[in-house]
Amino acid sequence: MLSEFFSQLLAEFIGTFLFVLTIPLAPIGVGKLAPLPIGFMLCSMCFTFGYISGAHFNPAITFAALINGKFTFQRAFWYIIVQIFGAFCASLYSMTIVGVEIGVPSTDMTLGAIWQSVISELVYTFALASVVLHVCFSRQRSNDFYGFTIGLTVTCGAFAVGTVSGGAFNPALALGTQLVSCIGGDCKPLLSFWVYWIAPLLGAFIATIIYQILDTHDRGEGKVIVKDAVF
Repeated sequence: MLSEFFSQLLAEFIGTFLFVLTIPLAPIGVGKLAPLPIGFMLCSMCFTFGYISGAHFNPAITFAALINGKFTFQRAFWYIIVQIFGAFCASLYSMTIVGVEIGVPSTDMTLGAIWQSVISELVYTFALASVVLHVCFSRQRSNDFYGFTIGLTVTCGAFAVGTVSGGAFNPALALGTQLVSCIGGDCKPLLSFWVYWIAPLLGAFIATIIYQILDTHDRGEGKVIVKDAVF
């Protein structure tokens, strides 16, 4: 029988894998409406694995849980490693389906393009982390809509700034696809990998500050309790 922590890591891997796999494949089927299946897949994965691991699938969300005191550093470290590995494997798998030219979050290395990508990734990761914190940790945590709100936030962000920054809002997603793209012969997206770490983590940090200011009553332990860590 699997240990509880290994089960959580496996859930994070599977959820991240299926979510990230949808991203390069969705545009083939529905074109510009790709954010819809991407958001619905995230929604499905949240409802499927939320009771096991908390369904982070995103280092920015794990970071928000960590700095809110809901996660230990060790648990957060392994969550992030598994999320990156899941995104990497999903990107490799998608390459076997669509070829080497998969969609990869990237930005031109000009000051203007970098600035646009940073503020786009920051604000919508802030929105995503805010939604997660308020629907999964606050006094309204006993709800049945948390998966929908999380998935819809990503959908809205992808529609809004997908053409600007790639609409990642997820460092693991960005790094995993960028690494696989480099294996396929295009290493240019890796030059901007830092944008997709700094901006989302900063957005999550700001969301945490705002959450701590707003949620001053009946501060709870989160939707899923897993020993010394919750979400």
